[in-house]
Amino acid sequence: MYVTAPSATIKSHVEAKYSSFIEAAAYQVKGDAFKLVLITDNEESSSQMKDIIEGRFDGVDSDLNPEYNFDSYVVSDCNRLAYTAAKSISEAPAKYNPLYIFGPVGVGKTHLLHAIGNEILKRDPWKTIRYVNSISFLNEFIFTVRQNNRDSLESFKMRYQSYNVLLFDDIQFLNGGAEKTQEEFFALFNFLYERKRQIVIASDRPSYELPLHDRLKSRFVHGLQADIKEHDIALRIEMFRNYSKLYDIPMSEEMLHWLSNHSEGDSRALLGIMNDLILYKKAYSYFVLPEDKIKEIANVRLQTNRKRIGFNADQVIDLLCQKMNIARKDLLGKSRKADYITPRHLCMLILNEVLGLPKAQIGRIFSAQHTTVIHGINKIQEKIATDRNVEDIYQSLKHQISFQ
Repeated sequence: MYVTAPSATIKSHVEAKYSSFIEAAAYQVKGDAFKLVLITDNEESSSQMKDIIEGRFDGVDSDLNPEYNFDSYVVSDCNRLAYTAAKSISEAPAKYNPLYIFGPVGVGKTHLLHAIGNEILKRDPWKTIRYVNSISFLNEFIFTVRQNNRDSLESFKMRYQSYNVLLFDDIQFLNGGAEKTQEEFFALFNFLYERKRQIVIASDRPSYELPLHDRLKSRFVHGLQADIKEHDIALRIEMFRNYSKLYDIPMSEEMLHWLSNHSEGDSRALLGIMNDLILYKKAYSYFVLPEDKIKEIANVRLQTNRKRIGFNADQVIDLLCQKMNIARKDLLGKSRKADYITPRHLCMLILNEVLGLPKAQIGRIFSAQHTTVIHGINKIQEKIATDRNVEDIYQSLKHQISFQ
């Protein structure tokens, strides 16, 4: 930690009397050990300080992925609104605060969060930025509390309060079971918001569907909310075009359209196809992959995806709500009305049996404990065995969810 002193006398005095106190204070705030280095404040040392800072500054505390930037983000109608909002706040932080981005899994929310951070750092390297997802935040907070040390808790708070930009991912997992963590995040949000620090939040659902306290959800409507929809055909074509250039796998326009028309997954699924092509090209020393070979390799992945994907969790929930004439918020809510219990348990069963989702993941969707999901599935299985109407609905839903 480099600090300038106005004179050599003060430099010597501070080194002799206060170095250990300053280093201890830095440790409390940052959680890391720093060695104090004092430099006298003159023209030569100012230049030295500038070189030191510029050489050492690497945003190590930000957890940003430098590969996720706006240049590598492919834009189409399905994500244009979120992209435009993200660009706006990276150019003028706190203009829209907070920015809330939501959409299904694998559509580029995390990419945008990192892109915002990287762009702000590029424009102003002195900004302190932190990317964190809710699970990491939760684990960090729990670990801090278990230290049973007031200094550790204060250090945790001060560290997060020091950031100019907070990029918070997957807030939907900060559910009702994490009361203390919600309170801490609420206090942190207010602290940063009142000081016009930029806050960006990403989630897989609109803010009103979050399993959080109303007082926290109400804060999210102050700024801007932008959704990202599932990849459309135009976006998939551009992504495959970019991948083909990046990984040196030339493709014709016809090939790009064929892959895009047959690929219905998210960006991770598209990248998975490209990884298969890269591996095959390397393993068999192809200079250029023939297009019939590209189709053959891609088809293996595409057929597997058709069997595994079909409907995603959101589509199953929407289908069940439509089939049983129930609002989504009631299906995912906590009401114990009989009209809601059967559809809720039926949805848990389908997500588990048909989509193969783990019970813990289903619990997160319903903001419920793992044991609650097990109980719900057991109950609905008993009801299917004894109630012909419920069985008919179950079989009908299974039939509609096509995996062909």
